Amino acid sequence: MSSPSAPAVLRLEAASLATDLPGLIVQARRLASAVPGVHGRRRAGQGEDFWQFRDYRAEDGARHVDWRRSARGERLFVREREMQAAQAVHLWVDPSPGFAWSSAPDRWPAKAARAMLLAVALGMVVSRGGERVGALGGPGFRGASAPERLAEALITAQGWGQAAIDLEPAAPPSRGVVALFSDYYAPPELWRERLRRSSDRGAYGVLIAVIDPAEEDFPFRGRVRFRETGGDAETVFGRAEEARVAYRARLADHRAALRAMAEPLGFPLLLHRTDRPPASALAALVGVLAERDA
Repeated sequence: MSSPSAPAVLRLEAASLATDLPGLIVQARRLASAVPGVHGRRRAGQGEDFWQFRDYRAEDGARHVDWRRSARGERLFVREREMQAAQAVHLWVDPSPGFAWSSAPDRWPAKAARAMLLAVALGMVVSRGGERVGALGGPGFRGASAPERLAEALITAQGWGQAAIDLEPAAPPSRGVVALFSDYYAPPELWRERLRRSSDRGAYGVLIAVIDPAEEDFPFRGRVRFRETGGDAETVFGRAEEARVAYRARLADHRAALRAMAEPLGFPLLLHRTDRPPASALAALVGVLAERDA
């Protein structure tokens, strides 16, 4: 039996995620509930939405007094509005065929499925702080329905299930906050160009590398045929265990080069294995964004 084509693999992944969207939301909500929220960047300033009442100060002038609220007592109050400067947090989940893969589907999820869970849970944590969240390249969402709308937008925006898939992350808005989920096996030079475009627009964020344990441990022994997911390339090892040391060294060099390139551009790299609980990864991710936004 021939293996499914790349579009077929992605269609199955998209259909699975779309069908179980309520389950994804429930899992993400449970995961997000265990992580402290990110304080929103909302503050008093020029805008249309009500922010808060505060005591009148002499420099405010009479025209700033909210007379209706002040009439309830003996103090004068000023109605402050919310500054409309906060940017949405934009998320991207890698749509490439290799990301929709698990070495042991009965034991741990595909990388893309775990990334989607973390992305939606992150959206919930961020939206609790009053921020907007959205798929990279699309609108931001806010309010109680934001997590569901974010999940739907991510599935649609990533192009899963389409014959022609755009693997490039969309350009972020100026001075945006971006979280990119991938396995980052593409050459660091390619990611340098992608991240430089974001950095040049004043955007910053975090890279989340979601890794299958077999990709890191290389537990293979004996004669093993490795085939490209969704492609035709393949390599055969007569004694796979003899390649383990060289493989791990090359992987370490690749990650070191990726970090050395990405961090100066404002994108630190976090690693998460799909055989590990997602809560620690979400906590680390929220911590990085909170620290950068402080």
